[in-house]
Amino acid sequence: MVAADEIFSSKEVLIETFEIAEINFLQSFKGIKTKIVSQQFRDDVNHIAWIIGHCISHMDLYLSVFSKERKLTDKQRKYHAYGVSKNEVEQFPFSFKELIDIYLSISEEFIEKLKSLSEEDFSRIKFPDNNENLRQLMQRITLHYMGHSGQIVLLRRIFDDPFWSFVGGVSEKNRNKFRKEWIEWWEENKKAYI
Repeated sequence: MVAADEIFSSKEVLIETFEIAEINFLQSFKGIKTKIVSQQFRDDVNHIAWIIGHCISHMDLYLSVFSKERKLTDKQRKYHAYGVSKNEVEQFPFSFKELIDIYLSISEEFIEKLKSLSEEDFSRIKFPDNNENLRQLMQRITLHYMGHSGQIVLLRRIFDDPFWSFVGGVSEKNRNKFRKEWIEWWEENKKAYI
């Protein structure tokens, strides 16, 4: 028999699963050396800054359905778009520090918005580009983040062999601990990134 406090709505499961993916995304580049942020492994492989910006751009798009505004500029969105030429990706023309700070505000606002919606909203709200509902979109962005987190982990192992490997943060207590440690790391170190 399942205890009443162990029953979750599909909304809660979608949000919690996304939060797990998101903390793994953040952990995948915690402590990253500034010199490898935009270093390409090969000409045909996107660098870590592009992968991170690409994920940020997607969340920015999804948030804009509710906020009616984009936080990333047209230039940032074009640079981080799927299918952009590898020649364009080669040089990272933005501030990594500013990109991450924008992401933190997007992420916080997006998760707050999701939590404020009703269970029915996750089926009712449709996205005009592909006619997916919010439930489907949450599945898409969660899997998108996990896939790209794996790419970041692999690139970091090639460049500097960090300790992190995913999947961590399944429990809310661990997610909160990881997020607190990640934010502390970022606040202490973000001045090192341009």
